[in-house]
Amino acid sequence: MEPLLDRDVWGYLSPALSKIAGDPFVQSEGRAFLYPGFIYAIISVFRSLGAITVVQHLLGLATGLMLLSNWIAARRLLLRPFIPLAVHDITGLALLAIFLLGAQPIPSEHYLRPESISPFFAMLEYGCIIRFLIAKHIDARPRRALYHGAAALFVAFLLPLLKPSYTLTSILTMLPVWWHLFDRRVKWTGRLAMVGGPVLAAWVVLWVPNALYAAANSRSESFLPASVFTIHAPQIRDQIASDLKSNSEAVPYSNAQLQAILELLDKEIELSRPRVRHTFSSLGFHPDYLLYYNSFCQKLKTILPDQAEQTDFYRFYFRRTWVQQPVAMMHKFITQLRLFYSLDCPVYEQATTNFAHVYKDSILPLASPIRCQPLLNRVPAAARYAASLPALAEVDAGAEQPRVIEALMPIFARSYLAGLLLASFTPIWLIRNIRVRAACGRFATVVAVGYAYNMGNCIGIALLHTLGVGRYSHVQMATTLLTQVFSLWLVIEIISLQIKKNEPNDARHISNNS
Repeated sequence: MEPLLDRDVWGYLSPALSKIAGDPFVQSEGRAFLYPGFIYAIISVFRSLGAITVVQHLLGLATGLMLLSNWIAARRLLLRPFIPLAVHDITGLALLAIFLLGAQPIPSEHYLRPESISPFFAMLEYGCIIRFLIAKHIDARPRRALYHGAAALFVAFLLPLLKPSYTLTSILTMLPVWWHLFDRRVKWTGRLAMVGGPVLAAWVVLWVPNALYAAANSRSESFLPASVFTIHAPQIRDQIASDLKSNSEAVPYSNAQLQAILELLDKEIELSRPRVRHTFSSLGFHPDYLLYYNSFCQKLKTILPDQAEQTDFYRFYFRRTWVQQPVAMMHKFITQLRLFYSLDCPVYEQATTNFAHVYKDSILPLASPIRCQPLLNRVPAAARYAASLPALAEVDAGAEQPRVIEALMPIFARSYLAGLLLASFTPIWLIRNIRVRAACGRFATVVAVGYAYNMGNCIGIALLHTLGVGRYSHVQMATTLLTQVFSLWLVIEIISLQIKKNEPNDARHISNNS
């Protein structure tokens, strides 16, 4: 049960190990404090890195159980469900089995990455929103609605610190709760308490600690701008060339500096192309090579020696390229969205994880004799883990899924876009038909919230990174699976109402003819 590692692990692992070794708990590589704090708590209690994997698998199991609980609870939002209760319950158990036994969740929960536990909090927030709607509209229990709404808001504040791609998601999915603030039927004190409590709690336990944690790390300000710059390197390269040609006075850099930066960027982009694999194939070059290796971001200091000056350069040219090259930037954005919103949704990707191969790759991120080894040797649990990796790399093991689920995954992947398009037409029925709106309107809100989990994540990632990175899609599996079946259920309910509406008319027509 030892965890799997990748290149980003040191930003999450080193703060925890530093604290255990007696050094300050400080930010590393621009990562927020929440997941490093989670690692620190587990290692402190269990004195083992393997315990992290166990806890993450338990949270994965809890995610599946919440998926089932949310499926059961959402039925109450329908006035008179057409689907029989027995069929509904069997479908819920099938969804639970698909999620728990699928090829992606188990390997994802093995990694030391925030994606391992993010689905738990996403499903928790989804459940709070469903129960908020039930308490407000079905049970007419305003106090209970307040509690569920406040809980959903706090989790929405937490998720972006765990996984930044959930920032827009947290805004979109909370719209039903935000709308509650404008409901004049609810006392203003209740509305204020529903928002004030989570904001105060988030400020005390999330935002202030994260600000203090980041203050000692100079790279906290530069990591995101550098990452965004390298992802958009070809578009920014064209803008730099255009500025050199036009000799624009709006650019605060000399022609000599721009010429040197352009030559360096062209050279490093070309050097990165042979390294391109599936992950960055949609971009045509390897942005991580520019960011992490002895490449553009490392060599830029020869032209702009001060780190703050480098960060300002990254920010300036990202903004300027959006203003001056909007078509090129939108083309990149839309190309990335199409990777997700396609006839083969990557959420259900079936790539098999070879644990031995990944354990072998896990040796490299910890191999640096200057950066990593001294700290690893000061923490016995980390030293034992690093020593075990060569043996783990020899064990032939992998995560396999049952054949039934293996056959179902392509069906879900190919039907995702069709389900989204079908669901997008349901507002027409809801607006035009009062009977349908009364029976299915609240349930349709749940479906819209579910699709907002995808939309928020995908828009944010497409703007700032690439959806070619598989884990950005895999982390959305729990909410996507539940939403996809919710949307099918909604369409069935609406069609059944339309059929029932026509039945009396048909009966009268037959009676008149006779």
